[in-house]
Amino acid sequence: MPVREFVDTAGRTWRAWDILPEAIHPRVKAEDYLADCYETGWVVFETTDGRDKRRLCPFPKSWDRVSDAELMKLLERAEVVPPSRVTDADPALIPPPGSAADGRAHFAAPAPPDLADLEVVRTFRYPGGRLWSVRVIQRPEGGTAPLLRFSAASRCIDLRQWPRDWADYPDERLVDLLRLASPRHSDAPPPFGTPPRRYTDLRTH
Repeated sequence: MPVREFVDTAGRTWRAWDILPEAIHPRVKAEDYLADCYETGWVVFETTDGRDKRRLCPFPKSWDRVSDAELMKLLERAEVVPPSRVTDADPALIPPPGSAADGRAHFAAPAPPDLADLEVVRTFRYPGGRLWSVRVIQRPEGGTAPLLRFSAASRCIDLRQWPRDWADYPDERLVDLLRLASPRHSDAPPPFGTPPRRYTDLRTH
């Protein structure tokens, strides 16, 4: 997943990355223009302070090799993602975007349809090599509130507060969310035979 960083004419620093079709698995067929993005993927533009975010779909396949000036033109074509779709959590609880402690809360605010509203499954590879999938579970077992579930083989790890725009995250930020869902509580290794529950236990997978 290529990541570009550039500065716009106002002096703001942006990061851009793509979400490709092989990392997207829609669970239901959408009947509107958003469904096309599942076929082509999209490019996410986000300022490093997390205050402005945009999404471009469709996009040129060589987007990551164009000049900064051309990248600015793509930014101008990108759709603005409303702030309510980025986060409505208490700002005091929000670490900088991309940090391992990024635990921005889920907040479902009424708004026009968005990619984040579609039932999507993202896949990503943990640094140790294991392939994980992640999706929203609207009706969890036991009738609890919706949650974000990470799955790999027979393992499931749930995150009960998550960023509304998780589907736009690059793989490394999905890894951060997985670590947030399974935090390390101590340096002591688990007893022999105990199923792994902490992100540090995943390093051998």
